Amino acid sequence: MCNCSKEITQTDCARLLECLRDPEKRSFIFHIFTEANGKTRLEIAYVPPGSSRNDIALQRGFVDQNGIPEWFLPQEHPCLYHLIQKQ
Repeated sequence: MCNCSKEITQTDCARLLECLRDPEKRSFIFHIFTEANGKTRLEIAYVPPGSSRNDIALQRGFVDQNGIPEWFLPQEHPCLYHLIQKQ
């Protein structure tokens, strides 16, 4: 389960839900960036078959303060995790 403490908007939840329900069953990861002004921004990346999620995260700048890859699967976000559990 996502343990980020960053606020995420309903619009972002809807974007993550689209990834989760992708008809082509593609793989996605996401990261929540915190801007200098304190606002957050969600970025989603497609992970092609055979690619490393960590490599994609590094290429997209999905890293923590120490430069270590930090990414989550859409189903790990609390909004979607609870939705999946209800199904």
